[in-house]
Order: sequence, then structure tokens, then C-alpha cells
Amino acid sequence: MNAFAPTSTREDPAQVRAQLLDAIRLSPDDGELPLDLGNVEMELENFSGALSAFAVAAGLLPREARVHSGQALAFQKLGRSSDAAHSAVLAVSLDPNDARALKVLARIHLYAWQHEAAEETCHRVLQLNADDADARQLLEEALVQEAKLAENLLDVRPGAIRRNLPPKTTSRQPREHALK
Repeated sequence: MNAFAPTSTREDPAQVRAQLLDAIRLSPDDGELPLDLGNVEMELENFSGALSAFAVAAGLLPREARVHSGQALAFQKLGRSSDAAHSAVLAVSLDPNDARALKVLARIHLYAWQHEAAEETCHRVLQLNADDADARQLLEEALVQEAKLAENLLDVRPGAIRRNLPPKTTSRQPREHALK
């Protein structure tokens, strides 16, 4: 991590942002600086600013998974799921253990009601870090989603669809007589 990045949660992120912007002006070819700036912007919930910083970092560090997983999370926070998925998949292709990218993918699976894929992805994160609170929360959401789906399927009784059809006639009379 760069010397300008926050070293503790007590530092003012706005002040760190200003320091990083100054450092970027002095060292525009240092990809770690815009990467750190993107993370600070995420902390400040300035997702558009984070996305801009991560884009600069991606130009300087195209093979760095952390850059692409940062982009994925920023895209997701901005409601751009397709872009988030693309960036997350790229990050995981560069580093299969990138927990941030895996959690973005798990959330995308949840939004798409793909609870099994979400569960699988959360288990991958928890194998990396059993104490990951975000992955545990996502896993719980996936299990709730699975239970809701199962409950909804139980509400559809066998033959419920057939009940909407007109009743079968039991006599050999023509259909019009049976309906009278």
C-alpha cells in the first residue's frame, strides 16, 4: 500500500483523498496511487469518483486484480450489474482468490435469483477467510432465497394448472350438450 493511503480508520478520508491527488500529480505513472484513491472514494461513497480512479489505475495496472475488483464493486454500487459482472470475472481470472470480486459475483447471483451459484461463491470466499462477515451475510441471504423459492414451489399444488381448464366431459354426448 502507498504511503498516502489510510493507515488506520481514524484518518480523515477526505484528507487522505487530497494527499493522494497531490501524489498523483507528482507521480502520474504510479498505478498504486489511483488504486488507493479509488478505495478512498469507495469509503467516502463517491462511487463515480471511485470508478474514475479505478479506470486510471486499470490503464496503469491492467493485470492487477485489485483494480478490476474495485471497478466491479463501484459498478455494482452504481447499479451497473453487467459492467460489474464483467469486471469481477476479469478480476477472478487474474486472481481466483480475489474476495471482493467473488462477493460482487455472489451479489449479482442473488439479484438474478441464482441462489445456488451465490452459495457456491460465498463458500469460496469463506474458504479464504472463514470470518468474512460480508460473505456470511450473502450466504445467509442465499439460503433465505432458496427457502423462499422452495416455499413458493410448495404453494403450487399438483394439478393447480389443470384446474384452470374446462372440466372434462364424462358422457359420450357432443361437447356442447355436456356444457349445458
